[in-house]
Amino acid sequence: MSRSAPPPTGFGRRTFLSAGIGLVSAGLLTACGASVGSGGTGRPARAFDAAYSGKPVTLQFWNPFTGGDGPTMGRIVTAFNEAHDNITVEMTSLAADDLYAKVLPAVGSGKGPEVAIMHLDQLSTFALRGTILPLDDVVDGAGLDRQDFIGQVWDEGAYRGHRYGIPLDVFVLAQYTSTVALRKAGLTAPLDGSSFADQMQSLRSAGIENPFWVSGGNWQLYISLLAQFGGTLFDESGTRATFGGDAGVEALAWMREQVTTGVSPAGVGDVRVPFKNGSEALMADLTAAVPDLHDTAPDLEWQIDALPTVGDRPGSFANSHNFVLTAQSQTSRETAHAAQTFVQWASANSATWADAGNIPARNVARDTSTFRNASQSALLGDPDTLDGLAFLPQIPSSRTIAANSYQRAVSQVVLGQSAPDTAARFAATTAQQQLDELRKVYAL
Repeated sequence: MSRSAPPPTGFGRRTFLSAGIGLVSAGLLTACGASVGSGGTGRPARAFDAAYSGKPVTLQFWNPFTGGDGPTMGRIVTAFNEAHDNITVEMTSLAADDLYAKVLPAVGSGKGPEVAIMHLDQLSTFALRGTILPLDDVVDGAGLDRQDFIGQVWDEGAYRGHRYGIPLDVFVLAQYTSTVALRKAGLTAPLDGSSFADQMQSLRSAGIENPFWVSGGNWQLYISLLAQFGGTLFDESGTRATFGGDAGVEALAWMREQVTTGVSPAGVGDVRVPFKNGSEALMADLTAAVPDLHDTAPDLEWQIDALPTVGDRPGSFANSHNFVLTAQSQTSRETAHAAQTFVQWASANSATWADAGNIPARNVARDTSTFRNASQSALLGDPDTLDGLAFLPQIPSSRTIAANSYQRAVSQVVLGQSAPDTAARFAATTAQQQLDELRKVYAL
């Protein structure tokens, strides 16, 4: 099967500085600077059809797991090292923003990792910069394809006709409900989104004054609602911001309505504390909340389900951690082969990754008692979970665009500082301007 050419990666410093001066001043190319294009050639990573058996190799492995998920990944790395006498993986965990700021210049100077974990929405950014390499031949050599993974998350790991990520997991925004509070109100989980307002009133009548707390920082809830109301952040080509339409306005209005009607108190920050202490009955949070609730609120009675469908269709924010190979992984045949061996082994042996609250993407990892006993495994029993996954788009520098547009709109509307229609349309206009400028810089 023929593939298109990998994205261009070597535009020069002078071209970049002249074309991108507006973006640099706007902060869109943070941590990029003169290093753009210096991470590598963008040629496909070398592939091998057997496990590594050569001379000893040490691999540097960077990931964004600085919380409770760090030790969980550490156990996977330790198990790999114990099973491979000729490969030593040295793991470094960095805060996500630090990882993305440091990895490009580090790889460009030959001091970065051979293997890394990146969020799905970051693949396009670092693919265009030449930091990470196409993995089409690698997955062919390893005998991996869509049928080995959750199909939806596998599909999202491709950019411009090439695969750049091998998914470790998928994590989603889910509904957490206090089963004690529901019993008091005569309700059962999961809640029915079509009668959400009535259910909230039942909970308030049962003594839960503010049953569902909406934070101005929960932009993942906005993306979920946007999908439920039939909208998208950008069009399929990634050239036009589309969230300023009716669906985007409706999503923001729904979030604000929870505050104005008293379902949520105003000025909410952390939603986990009130859920743990019983003053909140329903919490929208990522699956990373699962181990936190088990560890810090062991006596709390709760259930996890897909988000209630308050719109026309299921929808929940989704993202994924992906294994990537950097240009530095190809410095020798031995290094390239060892890097592929680590990624392939860690993917196949990722069942314990469920301990971090995530859903392993690899089928063989989910077909284990480890995952079946994890609380979040219940999500896969609800068809709305996989049917409604709303992934962030593969758009270079999308996180900076988000921070300057729809994330700001969510905060302003929830806090009552702007009307939903005004905020949505201004945010979409801002996003479009920044997207257009980025496309010029990257010659897209």
